[in-house]
Formats: sequence, C-alpha cells, structure tokens
Amino acid sequence: RVFFSTEVFDISWKLKKKAIELLSKEEGAVRKDPGGRQSICLIYPNSYSLGMANLGFQTAYHLFNSIDDCACERAFLPDEGGIKEYLRTDTRLFSLESQRPLKSFDMLAFSLPFEEDYINIPKLLGLAGIPVFSHERADGLPLVIAGGVAPSLNPEPLAGIVDLFIIGEGEGAIEEFFSFYRDMKTCGQMTAKNEMLKALDSLPCVYIPSFYEFTYDGPTIKEIKVKNGAKKKVIASKNLDLENFPVPQSFIRTPYSEFKGAHLTEIERGCPRGCRFCAAGFLYLPPRWREPDKVREALGPALREGGKAGIVGAAVSEYPWIKALLEHGIESGSIMTLSSLRLDMLDAPFLRLLKDAGYRTVTVAPEAGSERLRLVVNKTLSDDDILESASLIADAGFTKLKLYLMLGLPTETDEDALAIARLCLRLKAIMKKGALTLSINQFIPKPCTPLQWQRLADTEDVNKRLALIKKALSGKGRFTVNAMTSSSAVFQAYLSRADRRASAFITEAAAKGMRKAVRENKEFLCASVYRERTKDEPLPWDMIDHGVKKQYLWKEYQKGLKAEPTEPCHVGTCFRCGVCVRG
Repeated sequence: RVFFSTEVFDISWKLKKKAIELLSKEEGAVRKDPGGRQSICLIYPNSYSLGMANLGFQTAYHLFNSIDDCACERAFLPDEGGIKEYLRTDTRLFSLESQRPLKSFDMLAFSLPFEEDYINIPKLLGLAGIPVFSHERADGLPLVIAGGVAPSLNPEPLAGIVDLFIIGEGEGAIEEFFSFYRDMKTCGQMTAKNEMLKALDSLPCVYIPSFYEFTYDGPTIKEIKVKNGAKKKVIASKNLDLENFPVPQSFIRTPYSEFKGAHLTEIERGCPRGCRFCAAGFLYLPPRWREPDKVREALGPALREGGKAGIVGAAVSEYPWIKALLEHGIESGSIMTLSSLRLDMLDAPFLRLLKDAGYRTVTVAPEAGSERLRLVVNKTLSDDDILESASLIADAGFTKLKLYLMLGLPTETDEDALAIARLCLRLKAIMKKGALTLSINQFIPKPCTPLQWQRLADTEDVNKRLALIKKALSGKGRFTVNAMTSSSAVFQAYLSRADRRASAFITEAAAKGMRKAVRENKEFLCASVYRERTKDEPLPWDMIDHGVKKQYLWKEYQKGLKAEPTEPCHVGTCFRCGVCVRG
C-alpha cells in the first residue's frame, strides 16, 4: 500500500516485482526526484517490448527528461496476465520507474504511432482509475495529451478522449509545450482545466478538440466551427534543421525490446519519391539527411560492442553516405540492418556490403504487380528494373527474398492481381531454389496523401484477387503468402480517416474486441470506408497544416488515376507541394 497526496493506493507485489526486474535489465533509463518538478507519465499503448523498439517513444522520453524541471516516467499496456492481476488486486496502473499510480501524475502523454493501438487507450485509463472521456475528467486529474504519427495525420478519432494533441515532430515542440505548461502551473493562476487549455491553444502545434464543433450530414462532415476564440489552423511542428536536436536512437537499451539487442538510429527523415499511398512520405516532407559524423556517434554503443545496429528512416537506401556507414559497421564487427530498401537503389557493391553486414533476407516493396498500377501510386519501377535487381540479389548469394505488395489499389483489376503472380514466378526463376515470402496487405487510404479521398476496395474483390494469386502460385515452388484479414482492413481504414464520432466506437472495441465491434457496427463503418470523398467536402483533419497544399494532393490524386508519374522532389528548387515555401 502506497500513499500519494491524500489518496491511498493498493499495489500488487507481483506487479511491482516485474517492474523492478524490467528496470534492472535496462541501460540508460532516467531516474529523477519528482520533488519540485512537473511529472509526466509517457505511455505506449501496447507491450513493453514494442514500446522500447519504437524510436518516437524513446525520443519523446529523452526530450522530456532533457528538461531539468520535468520528471518523465513510462507506462505500457500490461500483458493479459498482468491485466488480470491488476483487476484481481485492485491495483491502479502505475509507472515503471517509481511504481507511482498514473492518477498522481500532472500529465499523461500517449505516444501513438499506429491507429490500431487506439483501442488500448480506454483499457489503460480504466486500469488507472481515470475516466475515459475528456468531459468526464474533473479538475485535479492528470491532463491527457497525445502525439505521434497517427494523431498527427488525423487526431479526430480520439477527440472525445484526449484533452490536447501535439501535432507534428516532437523536437522543439515538446520543449516549447512543456515550458509554457510549467510557467502556467508554477504561477498558480490557472488551475481549471479549461483555462489551461485556452492558454495552451496559443501554441501553433497544439490542437484542442473541444474547441471545435462538427456538424454532420449522414457519414459526411457538413461543417467545422471554431469555438472559444481558438485558432483556425494548427501548424504542425516541423524541424528543417535536424542538427539542432539529438539523433533519435535507442536511448534506453533492454534485452526485452522487440528488436532484441539492436541499437536503433534514425539517419534520415522523409522521402523524396512521392509514393501516393505513403503517409510518412508526405508527413515528413521535405526529406532531410543527418550528418554522417553524428550518425556514427549515435551508433557508437552498438559499434563499440560489435553488436546489432538498426538503421531507421523512410528512405534509408537513398542516404548519401549509406555505403560508407555500412563499411564502418562491418569493420567494427557489427550486424547492420536497414529499415527500408528501394529496388532501384541496389547495385552489386551495395548488396555485397549487406551480405557482409549480416543480411540473410532481402526485403523490398514493389507494391503492385503491373507497371501500370505502380505508376498509379507513383512507384516508378518497371518489371525490368525489378528483375534486374533480383538478378543482382541472387548473384550476391541471397536465397531469401521478401516482397511487400498491396491489393485494392485504385483502378485495380483482376489482371493486376494476376500480374503479381506472374512477377513472382519470374522472380522465383531468378532466385532458383530460393524462397519468396509475399506480405500482401490491403491498401488503406491515409490522411495527408493524394489517395486520402479514395474509397476502400470491396472485401469481396480483394479476397477474390488474393485467391487468384495463391492459385497461380500453388505448386510452383517455395512461396509463402501472408495477408491482412478483412476485419483488420476495415478497422484500420475507418480509424485512419474517422471523425470524432469514432471515440465511442474505440471504447466499444476496447470492451468487446476489435472483430466483434466491427461486426456490430458494420453498417456505420461501411458507410464511411466504402465511400469516395469529394474534392470540396470537409475532411476531419482539415484544421491541420503540415505544409503540403491540399490542392497539390488533389492534383496528384488525379494524376494517379491516370497512371501519370511525378518526379521526385528537389529540395530547395521546386515549390510545387508548398512545404519548402512554408519552411
């Protein structure tokens, strides 16, 4: 039993012991005396192993704790056994570092890379003894904030749950937000939550959903009105000069990370290619490369120990110094892994370096089987490009090739699906006795991309085309086909572009499970996901300005429907999308 303020909390020794054991295996965790500091609990709404493998989460933790008068701790979704133990012992969810109940913190900050994790937020708040919906939380309870890729694209699904969002990149925004929040708290003049939110709304990257009113016409948004004198546009935080901030990396190392033993380091941000389905590619424009000396310094812990170094970024194979970086890692005796490889960037020297760096499987993303459909999404790879790269991969001695592909892309036909099978058979002939793994996911339209207006493809069409691919490959060699379930596709597609009415669905899915909630709300969900958005209708995220002009995205959408390509962006010399103009 522990005491915080005037409340008494029971605590399970079994749960506390597990937290202490996790901490004992970590290197780099921060321990601060909370006295005189504002306290924040940073929450990853999934398992500890996944959270500790996420650079966004690790970077936010590092940035908060880099501020002297901020004491930031962590919390994660317990496993099934842990949840049962919390409920059995009436223990309130507590932080990892001090085993302090979340309810006693000044602020709870959710780090959200994926929409699928939204359903864990009501579970976590429930375990903490905190009301799920924002309007039910009285003054004196922690302020609930959120940031990360998913809410930066579209915060509205969580509008009824989260008090405040920090939109965009964390560097700079976290420091500015905390400084403003600390000054308000220490002056003691703003104790009411609504007063505090009104003041915080003055920060450009802060979005407060309760200050906006939505009216609807069936599944569509009729109008978005600004209330309480709030700003009309939220300007997403974007740092054009990344050298002003620490290189995102595995600041805390633990053997229980999903990427066991790997020291992760972000070497670049953004991608110049403009693939029309890729949210990260547009969210993080313009592309920015980190200085190689700083990257080597960040990789130091892994390279000095001859360990495993994970190189992270949206366009890693296009990093100007990638070969030199691989050579440096190989000389230190380290295993090097890259988060992405583009087929047309592979050559024989690059592949030899990957082999020497410990690669066994080459993973690439053609996305579609036909050249026409690849042009629809602006993936300008010809069949010859792909086959030539496969020959280089085989010549380098690789026997395992993994392909990321999509079904349900705009203008797709059965013939496009069969083109996937034909392409894979040609690749198999090149790889000879090698094994091919196909990861086939349904295309999910994402906000802030040219395809944000596109409808989700019908489940029947996607399943039929998947069956065509499997039949064409059956008995033809070592093929493994992994595919997304239709219920997962509907769930993701809805949450990606949902308005604030989704908050009720999220809490229902948290209580009943995703599949059951999808079944019971099928009519409502289908009205949203299977509808093509019109050019002029309000979109839930229209108040967010990431720098990319909406009219540019629409133009790219129309070009995509005609299978017309767009050249990669040339930073500083082209101003077509608007990002560099704003910067």
